[in-house]
Amino acid sequence: MLLTFKLFTITISLKFTTRKAINVSLLIVKTPNKETYGITSRTKDGKHIIFLDYDGLEYHEVMEELTFLAREFGLSNFYIFQNDIEKSFHAICLDKFPMWEAVEIISSTSADPGFKKAPRLFRLRRWVLRVAQKGERKKPKLITTMKTGYNSREISTAHRIFLNEHYNTKIKKAKKEDGFKETVEIIEYNTASKC
Repeated sequence: MLLTFKLFTITISLKFTTRKAINVSLLIVKTPNKETYGITSRTKDGKHIIFLDYDGLEYHEVMEELTFLAREFGLSNFYIFQNDIEKSFHAICLDKFPMWEAVEIISSTSADPGFKKAPRLFRLRRWVLRVAQKGERKKPKLITTMKTGYNSREISTAHRIFLNEHYNTKIKKAKKEDGFKETVEIIEYNTASKC
């Protein structure tokens, strides 16, 4: 049984489970109060591209991990964005995967633990990366492209077009693209003001 209630600007959730023993979990979080926009990882055919949200890592640590991931899973180029706070980065790889495979790849990273679990916890069942201003914080800024040399997988045409249009990238059409030119799914959501 899950009980959730708000007390001023705090959301409190209590979870009770019973099986031979009683387990009580308490989660207290500040109620998100700033509107922003993000794009989702989902493609038109129900697959997902790789989104990563890093907090607390140095730039060189992010690059080392992305190099490992590219080799381990044969991933194509990563597009790396910096948020306007120190040690906060986003990374996007346009390769498409079924949900279970995307979960495996993203779970094997040092990305934010809450971000990694998001599709399992929220009704949208997809990852979301912010692409707009949030309160006083600016939108993430594209800082580099990490070229990997891999290009065997189909990529998302809609996400490639979105990055080209909204971040002034020059990502060329790949040999294997899904051809879905429909707009990437953009959602409005509330988030905590300092996040």
